Amino acid sequence: MREAESNKKLFEAVWRENYSKLYRIAYDFLQNDEVCRDVVSEVFAKAWQKWDSLNTQTVTNYLFISVRNSCYNKLRERGSQYRYAEYVKQFYDTVDYNHFDTIDERITELNNVVEKLPYKTRFILQQCYYEKHTYREVGEMLGITSDGVKKHIMKALDILRGHFNVKK
Repeated sequence: MREAESNKKLFEAVWRENYSKLYRIAYDFLQNDEVCRDVVSEVFAKAWQKWDSLNTQTVTNYLFISVRNSCYNKLRERGSQYRYAEYVKQFYDTVDYNHFDTIDERITELNNVVEKLPYKTRFILQQCYYEKHTYREVGEMLGITSDGVKKHIMKALDILRGHFNVKK
């Protein structure tokens, strides 16, 4: 009985310490509050089911990687954001999950780089990936073709890859 209570308290402590961090990572991928809450909750539910077999020293890494992979799968299901999902996956693959402060720093750095993009390129990137508009819809907003939108997206992703030294 004591072991079960101890496991429950440890799990609750891990949940309290990591839920908001995991949610922020999910939100960076998915930009949807409800879906992010579902992803993080599902990851914690799976972790609880296999709690006895998880190593308490690496459980936080397990949670972060599980959230990242779940988000990546959600984006892949959406299809139209697949290229962005590839970029975000590469970005988070470079993160050292043992140093969670660096995650916030990298997110801030990513946002700073996006803010420094040329206005039109930044607007297109934000409309396509943050607001979930299609290339065609963004093209209509700006009076340019879908191919023009695609060129701006490719330019933005090249700048981001270059800044973070991510190989294509």
